[in-house]
Amino acid sequence: MAKSHGSNPVSDLLETRSFQPLADALRQRADQIIARWEALVREVLPAADSLTLAQVRDHVPQTLAKLADALASEMPEDTRSLIGQAGAHGAERFHEGYNVEEVIIEYRLLRRVVVEDIEAALGRRTSTSEDIALGMGIDAVLQQGVSAFVNHQRDQLRAAAAAEAKFMAFLSHDLRNQLNHISLVVEVLTTKLADVPEYAEDVAQVRSAQRSIVDTVEGMERLLQAVRLHKGNVEIRREPVKLLKTITNVVAQFAPAAEAKGIKLAVLVPEGATVNSDRRMLALILQNLVSNAVKYSEYGTVTIAAAQTDDEWSLAVADEGPGIAPEHRETLFGEFVRGETHGQPGVGLGLAVAWQAAKLLEAELTVESGVTVGTTIRLTLPKNSVR
Repeated sequence: MAKSHGSNPVSDLLETRSFQPLADALRQRADQIIARWEALVREVLPAADSLTLAQVRDHVPQTLAKLADALASEMPEDTRSLIGQAGAHGAERFHEGYNVEEVIIEYRLLRRVVVEDIEAALGRRTSTSEDIALGMGIDAVLQQGVSAFVNHQRDQLRAAAAAEAKFMAFLSHDLRNQLNHISLVVEVLTTKLADVPEYAEDVAQVRSAQRSIVDTVEGMERLLQAVRLHKGNVEIRREPVKLLKTITNVVAQFAPAAEAKGIKLAVLVPEGATVNSDRRMLALILQNLVSNAVKYSEYGTVTIAAAQTDDEWSLAVADEGPGIAPEHRETLFGEFVRGETHGQPGVGLGLAVAWQAAKLLEAELTVESGVTVGTTIRLTLPKNSVR
């Protein structure tokens, strides 16, 4: 008998040699195997209790029949037929809401029951070659079943990613642009009405609405930033970055908000300070840190400083706000985690975005804080950032 191309000695054992006693024993005990297997599945995987008997038995009898054919035959085609049949069970389990670990457990239970019942039918232990042939057959079933499950899972993830991409594009462009446009219109309206005494109360309400729009846009921006960083589609481009220029540009973005609250912004960066890093990621981290510092401060100064030791740079954003309680510090950089908000709006993503960006830079974020004594968040850049 000619061997199939691309095969190996182990697979040849199943494809080119007949194991008729195994096949006969498997066919003889098929009903008992299915019943025992079903009982074990329900015992080990309680979630399977919701399945009907028909669902459980839908593909397993066909798989066992194909396995018996492959064991009895000396034709490679019968082994390939077994492999083709095996994927149906994995696909069925995907649609029934299983996870891949549960599918693997089912196949391991099936292997145990098949071996035990075949040996019971034979009245003896299987030989080494029989063990290998039977193992190869069940492994082929396992491999194809898991492969079919994973393929369906991958298709589902691709569809979900495509839907998410469309949704994020909508947030990123249409909705955000529309809200910014509304904010500008509201600003023009309030400017015109500000000097009319009888509209003073109305102007205050409109300005409150405008602040809500700004908060919403900022929350959306942080959500978009978090999604981009999570996807890992951010390319890090290390280059010489002038810290004073980068930090000054970031501070300028928050100057109006700080001025409105009477908060001073201080920049303490040495002239000529330069690091080897990604300018965009540094700016993103600082934007989120400065934004939080201004948001949660009611008075005092927010200081943005840079200092170099012998082999590393650290940037720090310090405020004189209410501080962070010890029980909230461990989860400070988690997504959608908000400790004491002190009446401030937000979605709890700012520090999470900063932490993700720092991770991409191989940098470290640490926090020093105490209740009523303010907070300092420090970004320590890796040693390879020193120029």
